[in-house]
Amino acid sequence: MARKQSLSDLLQEEAQKFTPIEGEPAIEIIAEKVVVEEQPSSDEESSAQTSESDSNKRTSSTKADLEATVKELTANLEESHKKEASLEQEIVDLQSKLSKQKTLVSEQKSLAQQVAKGVEETKKTALQLAEANSQLIEEINALKQTAEDKSKLAVAVKETSAIKPVKDHYNPLNYKKSHRSS
Repeated sequence: MARKQSLSDLLQEEAQKFTPIEGEPAIEIIAEKVVVEEQPSSDEESSAQTSESDSNKRTSSTKADLEATVKELTANLEESHKKEASLEQEIVDLQSKLSKQKTLVSEQKSLAQQVAKGVEETKKTALQLAEANSQLIEEINALKQTAEDKSKLAVAVKETSAIKPVKDHYNPLNYKKSHRSS
C-alpha cells in the first residue's frame, strides 16, 4: 500500500513541477488517490496465464536455440576437459623434469665439491714439490760448490807438484876445499 501511495505522490509532484510554456494551452488535471485492493491469487493467476502463453510461444521459438546452445556448451565443456587433462599431463611432465634437474644440480654440486677438494690437494702437493725442489737445488748448488772447491784444490796441488824444485845454484861458500894428496 505504501508503494502505491508513494507512486501517486510522485505523480502529484511531477504534475506540480510541470510548468507550461507561455502561450500554450495547458490541461489541468486534479490528482486523486487511487486505492487498489490487492488480489494476489487473481493477479498471480493472470500473470501466470500470461507468462505461460508467452513462454509457450517463446519455448517453441527458442527451444531450437536452447538445444543449439546446450550442444555448444557441451562441446565447450568437452573441449575444456580435454584442455584440462592435457594441462595436467603437462604439469606432471614439468614436475618430473624439475625433479630430474634438481637431481642433476645436486650431482653437479657434489662433483664441484670433489673437484674443489682435488684442486686443493693438487695445490698442496705442488707446494710440497716446489719446496722439495728448492731444497734439492740448494743441495745441488752446495755439492757443486764443494766440487768446485775440491777441483780448485786439486788443480792447485797439481800445479804445486808440477813445479820442480830448483837446484841450488852454485855457491862457493858452501863448498870446502878439498886437498888432494899427491
